[in-house]
Amino acid sequence: MSDITRISSSLLEKLPLAVMLADVSGRIVYSNSSATRMTGYDPADRDGTWLGRLFPEQMQPTDTPAAWTAPVTPVGPDCDTPQGRCATLRRRDGLGVPVRLWREGLEWEGTLYELIALHDRTAEEQAREDAAISALIMHATDRGILVLDPQYRITHANRAITSLLGIGPDALHNAPFGTLLSGAERDIETLRQFRQHLSRRTGFELDVQTRGPQGMDLWLRCAVTPHYAADGKLADIIVVLHDITHDRQLRNLQRDVVEALTDQFSLREMLDFMCRRIELIAPDCMAVVMLSTGAILHAGGHGGIPMPVLQAFEGLEASTAGGACGTAIATAEEVVIPDFGQETRWPALRAVACQHGLAAEWAVPIILRNGEVAGSFSLYFRKPGQPDRWHRRIVNACVHLAMLAVEQQRSRESIIRLSYSDRLTSLPNRAWLNRRMLELAARPPAVPLSVMIIDLDRFRKIVQALGQGRADQLLLEFASRLRHGIVGRDVLIRTEGDEFVVLTEESSGDITLLAERIIHNLEEPFSVDGIPVSMSGSIGISTHEDGQDMEELLRQAYTALAQAKKAGRCCYRFFHPSMNRQADDHVILASALREAIADNRLTLVYQPQVDLRTGELHGVEALSRWTDPVLGMVSPGRFIPVAEETGQIRELGIWSLRVACEQMADWIARGITVPTISVNLSAIQFQDPELVSQLATILHQTGVPPERLIVELTETAMIENFDQTVTTATAIRNLGIGLSMDDFGTGYSSLSNLASLPISEVKIDRSFMNGFGSTGNVRQVVTAIIRIGHTLGMTVIAEGVEEAEQCSQLREIGCDVIQGYYFGRPMDTSSLDRWISARRAAPAEVA
Repeated sequence: MSDITRISSSLLEKLPLAVMLADVSGRIVYSNSSATRMTGYDPADRDGTWLGRLFPEQMQPTDTPAAWTAPVTPVGPDCDTPQGRCATLRRRDGLGVPVRLWREGLEWEGTLYELIALHDRTAEEQAREDAAISALIMHATDRGILVLDPQYRITHANRAITSLLGIGPDALHNAPFGTLLSGAERDIETLRQFRQHLSRRTGFELDVQTRGPQGMDLWLRCAVTPHYAADGKLADIIVVLHDITHDRQLRNLQRDVVEALTDQFSLREMLDFMCRRIELIAPDCMAVVMLSTGAILHAGGHGGIPMPVLQAFEGLEASTAGGACGTAIATAEEVVIPDFGQETRWPALRAVACQHGLAAEWAVPIILRNGEVAGSFSLYFRKPGQPDRWHRRIVNACVHLAMLAVEQQRSRESIIRLSYSDRLTSLPNRAWLNRRMLELAARPPAVPLSVMIIDLDRFRKIVQALGQGRADQLLLEFASRLRHGIVGRDVLIRTEGDEFVVLTEESSGDITLLAERIIHNLEEPFSVDGIPVSMSGSIGISTHEDGQDMEELLRQAYTALAQAKKAGRCCYRFFHPSMNRQADDHVILASALREAIADNRLTLVYQPQVDLRTGELHGVEALSRWTDPVLGMVSPGRFIPVAEETGQIRELGIWSLRVACEQMADWIARGITVPTISVNLSAIQFQDPELVSQLATILHQTGVPPERLIVELTETAMIENFDQTVTTATAIRNLGIGLSMDDFGTGYSSLSNLASLPISEVKIDRSFMNGFGSTGNVRQVVTAIIRIGHTLGMTVIAEGVEEAEQCSQLREIGCDVIQGYYFGRPMDTSSLDRWISARRAAPAEVA
């Protein structure tokens, strides 16, 4: 028998087609590599492989090859072609593979064979199925689908386009994409965006405005996907259209309502606006908002609903007897009435609704975030039926907006109440007083009006001692006493902190009695958590005069209050024109001081400090002096308090430090021995967090060694904020600067706190030099101060020494240094230089 397997060649092995040879019995005698892969049978199994196994459903063997048939199951109109027939190949693993089959008889050396060629049709079948599914989707979906050519002409449109736009697919064939647009001004921009997005060669979304059936406006969202050919050129464009008109209408409604909320529209304006907008986007219904105030219904906002229907609800109880609106409020649940004709409840309300062409209602409660039901949102329909999905979307959004509007209105009302009411005492506050004064300015009172300003003395110290909570209890008790003290039409106001104002129309005699009664009431101690607290107050009073400005009336009362405090507190003062002159002097002085500091018109003088043991110069104290070209010489006793009151003390203190250090640098450069220079800083400066860095900067810029500078602080700085003072003082000492306690012995807390401060020296106040002698209490106190200072390692300086006897006695009790007129008054730089030279030339004397 001839061996046909010799037909095998490298060409057959390289063919992509599966090629097999079978003998007349149907046994496979040869298969190339492609056939082996396709069938799953390797060459070793070839003797057992039969065509019947490969095509069990399609081929039956006969006695001769010519009688072989290949009945196939049709797969499509193009399956049976001259190029082959469609069949299913059964692989060795049992999987079916769609193939295209070619058969040809072959005689080899007198023996008949059959040549079989197979082509895998799996990809073709998948493409056919995909095309069928795509066609099904395209025609079954409710989304409009368009196919555009590269020139943006419509080549295909699905059936959904008809219901979406009211235009048949045939009418759109070869029409440009711009046919979809509405003709609005934005159309050119839409087309420009369409082209720009396509140039990026990626899919995109674009919202376009168009016309729907009956010419109504529509908004479509276009999902655009460009397809490109193998050569990279645009082949076609798929556009999927989705109707977003409702989304757009609802978003615009929400945006406009939120803008109205932001613009502080009234609640009625807001709700009316909302209802009218609802009726524009849902013309088959009418919108109404009913609010519940004190469980009584009243219209909050409405659109085109007939007024008799609204009036029928006005004043009804917000309960199940109040129609669907009242029921929704009472139950906090929605109420749907599909048909008034079938409803048995609320006959009177139904009759009014039916008379005006209303057939159905849907009411939804407006529930605030605190759980309270504030009202109901209702849609009335002209035809019986249930609310559809669109109505529910509208109401769900608008109920939330109505809730926000109600809460905003309540917040606004609450803010108004709070803005004119003091939170602690519930008395009218300063805003109320300002509004009242404006009203009185427009319409002067029929009888003379007086203003009484009451201010508690040293209340800040009470807050520091008791804490803010107990201080508030004290203010409440004080306000209660004031309430019981005023009479008639008097009005009590708390303007701020511990300040109260009384507006009264009493006569001057009665006002005097009231002021004395208030001062007397303060004499009785207050009790806070069982702690007795004594307080005093100062009162300023001003009475309105014809033609007087109300603001001026208040200013005069404050001026009188300031005079009462200057008079020693715990008293009252009526305003007098002379007080204005004093206040004007204060303002003039403050303004002139500000200019003097800015223009460097102040000077420093220096008072020497002498060591009692050696008679040598211990140091000098720098003191500020001011001579104004208009005001003349202004004493420190006048301008220092003004600087502290106006906050200029910080600038004055930094100026003094800088000038003093510059002078010390000059003495060092000229070889003049001035061991230290002292500069006094106020309590306000010691609370300044930048003080330490300013000191370091000045020392660095002037080159003065830190041990040559001494900073003096008063007991006031220590008493008012001890913790802050300790922190600042420690930081100053860490720089190497000396620290002196000035005017020691005049404050009640000095002895208890002195040990906690890093003080290098203590200065005995000059007041102790009055009555200081060889015996007596003053000498004992001074002796005690010196011993305490020495025990703490401090240098003790006595101020205000003017007599030789004082000097001698201070040396006897161990005082280290003296300062005063006995050795020298404060001098300018040249005078001090001569004084130092004279002391150097003559023997030092200390007594």
